[in-house]
Amino acid sequence: MSEQRSGDRTATEELPARGTAPVPARDLQTSRGIPATPIATVDELVYRALARAVEGTTPPPAGDRRRMPRGGVYDLGRAPAVLLVSSLGVLLVALAYAGGRSGTTGATVAYWIGQVVVFTPVVLRLLSRRLAGVAESFLLVIGLAVNQYLLKWMYSPEQFRFPDELQHWLATTTIMETGKLFQPNPALPPAVHFPGLAEMGAAVASMTGVSVSVAGFLVAGVAHLVFVGVLFICVLRAGNSPAIAGVACATYATALHYLFFNSMYLYQTAALPFFMLAVWAVRRWRSEGGKPFLVVFAASVVMTTVSHHVTAFALIATLALLAGTELVLEKRPARRWSALWPPAIALAVVAFWILVVATDVTSYLESPINQVIDTVRTLVSGQESASEASAPVSTVQLALQGAGLIGLFVLFAAVGRDMVARQDRDTWRWAALIGGAVFFGGNAVRFLGTNGPEIAGRLSTFTYVPISIIAAIALVRAVQILPSRGSNGLRYRIAPVATARPMSGRRPMVRLVAGAALITLLMIGARAGGWPPLGSLLPGPYLAGGFERSVDAYGVDAARWQRDVLGPGRRVGGDVTSVSLASTYGRQDPVREAGPLYYAEDWTLANDELVADLHLNFLVVDRRLSTQLPASDAYFENDPRAGRITTPLTTRQLTKFDSLTDVDRLYDNGTVRIYRMETDR
Repeated sequence: MSEQRSGDRTATEELPARGTAPVPARDLQTSRGIPATPIATVDELVYRALARAVEGTTPPPAGDRRRMPRGGVYDLGRAPAVLLVSSLGVLLVALAYAGGRSGTTGATVAYWIGQVVVFTPVVLRLLSRRLAGVAESFLLVIGLAVNQYLLKWMYSPEQFRFPDELQHWLATTTIMETGKLFQPNPALPPAVHFPGLAEMGAAVASMTGVSVSVAGFLVAGVAHLVFVGVLFICVLRAGNSPAIAGVACATYATALHYLFFNSMYLYQTAALPFFMLAVWAVRRWRSEGGKPFLVVFAASVVMTTVSHHVTAFALIATLALLAGTELVLEKRPARRWSALWPPAIALAVVAFWILVVATDVTSYLESPINQVIDTVRTLVSGQESASEASAPVSTVQLALQGAGLIGLFVLFAAVGRDMVARQDRDTWRWAALIGGAVFFGGNAVRFLGTNGPEIAGRLSTFTYVPISIIAAIALVRAVQILPSRGSNGLRYRIAPVATARPMSGRRPMVRLVAGAALITLLMIGARAGGWPPLGSLLPGPYLAGGFERSVDAYGVDAARWQRDVLGPGRRVGGDVTSVSLASTYGRQDPVREAGPLYYAEDWTLANDELVADLHLNFLVVDRRLSTQLPASDAYFENDPRAGRITTPLTTRQLTKFDSLTDVDRLYDNGTVRIYRMETDR
């Protein structure tokens, strides 16, 4: 997006690599909105492999700044060697995970070195001026996605441990057992009406004969790779540059939830590829027309809607943003108003599904929305309670993420200033710029209440796409960060395009090193502030309140006993992990408000009333809660002492149930006990 020129082309236009194919002229626009001469590069490999993204071949222009690929359109450049180095980082992280399980000293250091080795070599090559073309860029992006998915899978390769993954494991297992959709799921009731992921997992398991867990790993991995691939093609179509497409994907890989939540066996993971495919289809339809693209768009909207509610809402917002920018910038009235069709279609499909089928979604989303509203209201009034305070964040984490955000904002401001100075009328670049502004606004949500960081992370899944594109444009085009000096020596404006000069000398190397350093810093900040939390970066022994680290054989055996002996559908309370396992492996109805029963030193009439109000049948007690503070600052969901726990639960608090005459201990494996409460008699 800088003003530099090569021949008669501005720096916002990518010169094609030798042996590659141009994007059709009708898909390009000059700053005045007039169709431009085809100048951008797209590789025949991607044309054939990814839904005919590009077409045709012409000789490269004389001003090509990249070396001619020796292998033609299929030249992979240095990608195989770079990915080999990246795979060594995967090996380092695997050794770090093994060290975490065995308690080896230095495992954390190996983990961080491995993360950098996996990531940084790929970024350096994508930013290199010697990048061969689309084939190399695409291979680097997909190879990086594969390596990073391996990092997620190796954390727990034999079973799902995260509560949300277990909930969808149960939904898939239920489909396998009953052969029917829309079956009750007490662990996550809203997921019943969004069966896209569970249906995919059940189909793979039934066709291949593998377990539901293995099928889930495969489905999540493929969905993740498809999402990254479609993101690459979408940016390639809009930016006309394999370098921008590759750097945008690498930057997006630094999102808070990219490595785990966006790769887990969750219904959002299944919806994201269709979300991005819908955006790509709209791009093709708006630039070329044609019913096939409308069919792809409609099918993608339907699949997104039946897979995940939040992603469906995000799709409507994205399409509305794209339509809005076109309404403002497009000069032809007929074409301008036709831009409203995609968001209107998406809105109609999603509204029908929510109002007719998934009617419980509104109540499900009501609690987090109300919490954010209440927290904002409280902050405005100047009063703040402990329950409304945001979760504490370490100074190191804040410094890393703050530095990365500042770097992104500098690039964002530079691209925005450049577009204004050039009177850019490209609707997709303006949509990306507005989306980038939404990203920075969404980051403020992390400070609103205890669920603020989670909500901000979920928002960044979508808002990080436009800011990644803007950052890639700035880094690849070397956008001028500081305005040029005027005759009075002050920096107040960008140099005119006609006087800008291409980079030479050491400036390309400075851009390469600075860009790679910034993206690597973003990656480190995302790992420090993303998932798993810093205290659980490595797998290891049981950790109270540690989510994946809290799942072990003791808890799983107790949950399976509940299913086999008690039967499904009983009301069971316990800590976060006990409730998660009881509602999935045990098929029980979870009670998430039982925390006060554990904190009571002595049993009182108020406890009896709470048991009756909750219709509690059984209580699960993990005696290890008396030996550790919770890693997540809470032992229970809806924990009344969340964020204020300074000492572990006492042995007296956990064993008081044995002295109650109306409470029976039915199960004890030496670590986990299960009590039958009076209401079950």
